[in-house]
Amino acid sequence: MRMPMQMNTRFLRLALSAALAAPMVVLAADAPDAGNAKSYAIRIPVAAVPDAPLQRLLLPAEALVRLQNAGYADLRLFNAAGQPVPMALAEVPTTNATEEKQVKLPAYPILGNASATVAGLEGMSLRIEERQGRRVVQLNTNGSTTTTTGTASQQKVLGALLDARAVNLPAVRLTLDADLPVGQPITFNVQASKDLKSWRALADTVLYRADASAPAASLGDSSLALSMAELKDHYLRITWGDAAVTLRGATLVTSRNTATRERINATMAAPAMAGPRELSFALPFATPVAALKITPKDANVLVPVRVLGRNDRNQPWSLLATAVVYRLTTAGKEQTSGPVELQGASVREVKIEADAKTPGFAAAPDIVLQFEPAQLVFLASGRGPFTLAAGLAGPAGAAGAFLPMASLIPGYKASQENALPLAKADVSKAEASGGNASLAGPLVAAQAPGDGIPTRTLVLWAILLAGALALGAMAWVLMKQTKRPPAQGQ
Repeated sequence: MRMPMQMNTRFLRLALSAALAAPMVVLAADAPDAGNAKSYAIRIPVAAVPDAPLQRLLLPAEALVRLQNAGYADLRLFNAAGQPVPMALAEVPTTNATEEKQVKLPAYPILGNASATVAGLEGMSLRIEERQGRRVVQLNTNGSTTTTTGTASQQKVLGALLDARAVNLPAVRLTLDADLPVGQPITFNVQASKDLKSWRALADTVLYRADASAPAASLGDSSLALSMAELKDHYLRITWGDAAVTLRGATLVTSRNTATRERINATMAAPAMAGPRELSFALPFATPVAALKITPKDANVLVPVRVLGRNDRNQPWSLLATAVVYRLTTAGKEQTSGPVELQGASVREVKIEADAKTPGFAAAPDIVLQFEPAQLVFLASGRGPFTLAAGLAGPAGAAGAFLPMASLIPGYKASQENALPLAKADVSKAEASGGNASLAGPLVAAQAPGDGIPTRTLVLWAILLAGALALGAMAWVLMKQTKRPPAQGQ
């Protein structure tokens, strides 16, 4: 009796160990190897610059849409021997650009009586009023008020007033639209004021029209430099002495310095719609998304939308952005809305909701995912060709392999990496692994949120269930044996 019991107990222990070890074996067999390029979702050949130990590489969209770590940790660069090379992650520098805009400012003449002089304007304050649809300039002199509309026969033009109160950007220059008398040098003075009483000088110029056939000044610069003057809530006063000048208006040029960084785009396949006002899709990557470019399929469509996101189907939806998306055609010219900014959100599921007061979308809109550009700085150690590998399932790539920039570049100074030679990724020769083979190129497949259960999870549950059933069966057999009466003579 003792021997069978000991054998059954030993057998039970072995079966229990096997049942518990089976999932671990599956996990170990399925765990990706971060040091093996073939473990990654995509492998892209990289053409390095000859005889340059330190180089940089702009990350292509094909790599960004495979990453499974929001911090780009599942990204490696291998040499021809399959060894990962030392590397660091860096931002792409911005490009400084100057954006200029033109603002047309009409001129409103400042009228005075025949004895008034331009010099007398220094003692005047001005007031503009709207009367019966006409703009009227009032001259306040020594407490008295003279209203002028430009119709009195005994009045002359003392200057012109420009309304620049709506100009929000710094002013670079002012170009005059004026008719000048022939053979007479004219000095134009430009002043600014907020209250039409206290004036400060901005610029002056001398113009000369030598020939009656010339439509404008032949000498002098009709564009006055304003040295980035702030003109918001200001009026401009232009005077030119007693010369017979007709000033129709002026063009004000404003300037704004912008720091731009060209984003990386990836097209989203058309997602399924849950009705005209709702569509949702899963993102097969964890890379932070800078913006979504949503463009309706049909022309002349304008829809206010909300963009929501979450990382798991059990989580509530969180609001990422609100915007108005449109596609309008005016006079044969098409206009579309700009990107909906998501501020670098890292979510695995996205939902777009149209305003309930609108018809929504007749068909799924075109969606383009936009990413902030990033670059690898690497040491081209070992022989080429080199391979960029991206996308590693599981926790194997969570630690990352990035070095501090100061460790990679001796004597590092800020932004020094941007002067390094630029290697190039050949996406036309990229190789995708397993189920990602259909994702060749920067096209992101459209999947419904929470679609199905991963195969790996199903296998693990099946093994655990089989182990539990085996243990139950063995326990039942052991229980039956312990209840069996001892044989006669034992």
